[in-house]
Amino acid sequence: MSAEIKLLVVTEEPAQAEDIQSRVGNQFPQFLHIHPSEVRREIARLQPDIVLLHEMKDGSGIQLIPYISREVSDVFIIYLTERRDPVRTRDVSRAGAFDVLFLPDEITALEDVLSRAVKAHQAKEYRSEASASFTWGRGQIISFYSGKGGCGRSLISSTLAQTLQLDSTSGVLLVDLNLQYGGLESYLNIESDRSIYDLTPVLEELNDNHIRNVTVVEPYSQVEVLTSPADAEIADQVTEDHVERLLRAARLYYDYILVDLPTEMSTLTFTALEESDKLFYVMNPDSVSMRIFGRVLDLFGKIGVDTSDRLEVILNRISRDYELNAKTVQQHFPYPVIGEIHEDTKRLQQMINRGTPLRTSRRERGLSVFARDIQKIAKRLLSQQAGKTA
Repeated sequence: MSAEIKLLVVTEEPAQAEDIQSRVGNQFPQFLHIHPSEVRREIARLQPDIVLLHEMKDGSGIQLIPYISREVSDVFIIYLTERRDPVRTRDVSRAGAFDVLFLPDEITALEDVLSRAVKAHQAKEYRSEASASFTWGRGQIISFYSGKGGCGRSLISSTLAQTLQLDSTSGVLLVDLNLQYGGLESYLNIESDRSIYDLTPVLEELNDNHIRNVTVVEPYSQVEVLTSPADAEIADQVTEDHVERLLRAARLYYDYILVDLPTEMSTLTFTALEESDKLFYVMNPDSVSMRIFGRVLDLFGKIGVDTSDRLEVILNRISRDYELNAKTVQQHFPYPVIGEIHEDTKRLQQMINRGTPLRTSRRERGLSVFARDIQKIAKRLLSQQAGKTA
């Protein structure tokens, strides 16, 4: 019965919500309306059965579809838009929308579409299909952060991106947000004259073609890399809007989005941390790194970065010379250590100096100790994803 269905309208226009309520309010007594800016705060609490998501003026409504689907299991999303763009319509459908209605011409079909959604909800037919297709629109954003420089964050993120791409069929995007100086291009021996700033003209309508126009493909693994402008003047013109829109759009087209963050806490870093599904904190097994990690956690608490079920630790440069290990870290901090990377400085430095990426083929022989340890982290991530899909 429709009376048992909780219907939520998400729109920037109160008049639009009132019009919809006048049309279907009698059929859906549990009628709710929120502004798009309230979705991330309210959607998990409201737990609607059906969502009417009205295209936002800036065109970013599509990016809310996978977020809502992730926060509310078995939800049915009907997308309302004034734009008859076939590429956009394709992306909306692939993101997980139950149906698309073009306003104002198709508003009269709203009751029919809602009736189908109610029947599908009751029969659980659509839920079975949705659970069978997990990948599109559910890309996982993983940010690499550390409060201490020189811990190996960039090398770990770039090698993990290569490994995920080589050892699976996943689509991987590697993003360098060290905007002033860069660094990833050196480890991967690539060059690009394009960066996140070049997305400025198309920020409001980002799709896979726009993103791929500014990325460079690492030739061995075929991982896509969005390099840093490595220019302080350009870096100052990149805003949190660039970061937020890039990551939300990339989630629609890639299975994994790995973000290499700088140590300084800026609005850009904060935005990336907020958008991330996982936060990989990279640290060395020494007392200075432990002390800084504690300070970082204090800062996260003050600025509202939620670490529960998201933050995981990667220990780099494990060797007999260090007294601290994973057990020590977990005695002091309530976060899992998901990777221990052993010291391999001599081998790594030779490869970096020669401009040779650490991974060059799927089944290469003679992998460095570092690359083998990264493989273990990649295998863990892939098995987690496989478990969710199943």
